[in-house]
Amino acid sequence: MVRSAPRIDAQLIAAIERLDDGAMPIAEICRQIGSQADSAGLTRPSYEGIRELVHLSRALRQRRRGPSALQLIWEGGGGMRGYSNTMDQLRLPREDRR
Repeated sequence: MVRSAPRIDAQLIAAIERLDDGAMPIAEICRQIGSQADSAGLTRPSYEGIRELVHLSRALRQRRRGPSALQLIWEGGGGMRGYSNTMDQLRLPREDRR
């Protein structure tokens, strides 16, 4: 049976940010993340999910002061932040986020 996951584990999100140097093709990042997920016993994320996170990571790479948008989304989805707090923080410049 094929499994799919609506949420991507935090360690895989961190691996996406670590692997993406801006030059590596997204398909290769997807293959490596899939291998890491399999090795860790996690559900393999979809290509589309990884592609969206890579594009988001690349867009936000220049701003490195407050929490990243990926971190805010992950915390919001995990219930660590309320929806309105997450959306308010995403609208702020990264250096003003907390």
